[in-house]
Amino acid sequence: MVLEQIYPLKLIEKNPLYALLLGVSYSIIGVGASLLLFPEDPAIVAVAFIALIAAPTLSKLLKQEEGIESKKRSFSLINFYKDHKNVFIIYLLLFFGIFLAFSFFALVLPSLATNHIFENQLNVLYGTKTGQAIFSKTLFLDILRNNLSVMALCFITSFVFGDGGIFLITWNASVWGTIFGNLAKTASSHAIQSPSYYFFIVLAIVFPHMILEVFSYISSATAGGIMSKGFLGESFFSKRFKAVTKNTVILFAFALLILIIAVVVETFVLNNSSIYSKIVRLSFS
Repeated sequence: MVLEQIYPLKLIEKNPLYALLLGVSYSIIGVGASLLLFPEDPAIVAVAFIALIAAPTLSKLLKQEEGIESKKRSFSLINFYKDHKNVFIIYLLLFFGIFLAFSFFALVLPSLATNHIFENQLNVLYGTKTGQAIFSKTLFLDILRNNLSVMALCFITSFVFGDGGIFLITWNASVWGTIFGNLAKTASSHAIQSPSYYFFIVLAIVFPHMILEVFSYISSATAGGIMSKGFLGESFFSKRFKAVTKNTVILFAFALLILIIAVVVETFVLNNSSIYSKIVRLSFS
């Protein structure tokens, strides 16, 4: 891919902060291309373009990670994250680059343009029932079911396609960025504060569970991607194959634990944050 030739992979590995810039750049390119080619329905196409651009780089990273895993005789979660910290940091920064780009678009574009360009993202339901209880079991289970399906799909698509999880991670970044940006913009139209003020307030409130949630998705996608590379590159039932399979299963289980913690945190936030509740009410005024 031409864009991938502009920067070497080693540049991102040495300085993962470039992944944040790539996330922003890919988003601008993806949204721009989708508007030019599919102006009637650009939302999903933009996400597909961004994922398509990012996939070659992530595929190379996952291939390197599988090579590391296949040589291990024992498994430790701490050592796993130490050995693969670069790929997790790159994934996270790429996610936040996409998130910030979509947030910016939602904040600065006129409402009519936002509603058209990001219609699919804005149609995603998000928590508006806040301040009702200390902890709502029903809300917890609803969020858990939704997030479990996303995490499972991250694993499955990464396992089947090698790097397919990037599409779902990109989709979540675009949804969160668009919703939070639009939430802040619409709330500010009914109050004296600026959109950026409300955006940073919302971001501060949702950041703890958002970072846990996306970390679980990335861990799941990484596990699926590493297992996929192992299936392709190792002999079935060989020692290296068994090592890769065992390690990725443990990683997926750990990702599930992180996801449950994220859902607990999110449930408490949605039920008990009066500031978030106020901003939501203002946005629907």
